[in-house]
Amino acid sequence: MMKGDIRERILQTGSALMHYKGYNDTGIKEITNAAGIPKGSFYNYFKSKEQFAISALDYMSRQTLRRINSNLGDQAKPPLDRIIGFFAEMVEKNIRELDFKKGCFIGNLCQEMADVNTPIGEKIDDIFRNYTAVLSRCLGEAKKKGDIKTDHDVDTMAEFIFNSWEGALMRVKASRNAQPLTAFMDILAGVLLK
Repeated sequence: MMKGDIRERILQTGSALMHYKGYNDTGIKEITNAAGIPKGSFYNYFKSKEQFAISALDYMSRQTLRRINSNLGDQAKPPLDRIIGFFAEMVEKNIRELDFKKGCFIGNLCQEMADVNTPIGEKIDDIFRNYTAVLSRCLGEAKKKGDIKTDHDVDTMAEFIFNSWEGALMRVKASRNAQPLTAFMDILAGVLLK
């Protein structure tokens, strides 16, 4: 197996473990066991658990950013339909696949590590800024078309929407039901984007 393939497998399996258990409760031995490699091999790919976490954040955020760009950049649909459709798809994914337990991998690491680990916190902030920038561009298109009030600053709206989404994902883990997500969608579609 190629070195890149092994690194990818470590990132894939380790990210899944860390998503479920968190940074502090996921050991390197668990990651290497899940990837099917000896523990010592981990250090051929990552010099530390912190570096692994930063690489895992990159790995997971690339997948999410592709999904965001694909949905919010789809010029065949009106901008507000793209935004509502994207979040509706994410609500469905969280209900169907995550069983109200996992939340957002990046948001979870933010809550657990951003205030105690500067490199991880900075990586998460960069990722969230990238997500918000794509949302802001789509909102800017809607504003140009007259679909949202002209007095709204699209960057501020994007921050608010994204932060509300992350908060809803956090609440889902505690409530173990879809109510925080449906409340988010009701306000997004019914108030913010009218």
